[in-house]
Amino acid sequence: MGEPTFLETGHMTEGFPIRVIHTSRQFNYASHWHEEVEMVVVRGKNAKIRVYNRLYELEQGDILIIKPGDVHCFLPGTDQLTILLFRLELITGSFVVTEDAKEMVELFHETTLIPSTICCENNLSAYLDILSDESIKQQAGYRWSMIARFYDLIVHLLRIKTPTPQTSKSGRVCSPSKKFEFIESICEYLEEHYAENIKLDQVAEHIKFSKFYVCTLFKELKGVTLMEYLNHFRIIKSEWALLFSKDSILDISIRHGFNNINSYNRLFKKYNNCTPTEFRKKHRTKITTYEG
Repeated sequence: MGEPTFLETGHMTEGFPIRVIHTSRQFNYASHWHEEVEMVVVRGKNAKIRVYNRLYELEQGDILIIKPGDVHCFLPGTDQLTILLFRLELITGSFVVTEDAKEMVELFHETTLIPSTICCENNLSAYLDILSDESIKQQAGYRWSMIARFYDLIVHLLRIKTPTPQTSKSGRVCSPSKKFEFIESICEYLEEHYAENIKLDQVAEHIKFSKFYVCTLFKELKGVTLMEYLNHFRIIKSEWALLFSKDSILDISIRHGFNNINSYNRLFKKYNNCTPTEFRKKHRTKITTYEG
């Protein structure tokens, strides 16, 4: 498999709402996002996970819950992980957020770190171990067992974490499917054309909405403007070119949609607190085999 796309799809098998992934040691994975909730359990000594601009430096036993739609990557220095992916609408049986499912949806409305001390106190690893074991052995009825243990895990998470509702202006919880329908159509277009000189008019024409509506709704859903998102995506894509190619920084900047190297350097430093040259020098020495 080559370098992963920014938007990842196809995680679930035959509509089953849960998937367990075990990574190898020294795990690297490029920036991406998806509709599934991602629960990352650090099995090795350390993990470095960046979610947007925030770097999580985790230790053994820590759990990071990454909400749907958050752009994240696994950086060099990440040891063995167990990753639990699940689709809320497949578990609840509906794309509509009902009152019964509201509490579960609210639990995963933001990316959250659960330290190893809290995990141990509440014995969260026991449920994760059972899920993992059922996924590997696949004995009779294993899918029902996985769903049952998943609900047990949800109950424990609800009792150790106080959720903050994410509501729309009407006071109702927004349906995740409605959000992703809009976001995916734009982000897929940006991913395909990010190396070009993209104008807002082109994006609006592509999805058949007014520029005002596109700007307003995109900012509401992603928390950044469309152009900020596009430039951040360009920077993220260029990071992997810096690490895994020998191309010049000028060539990389042009190939990733920047008109001049000065604007590339400025934005790169904004998101990484270092220049592309410094980034390449610092991280290339730590790179192992790329497992994207």
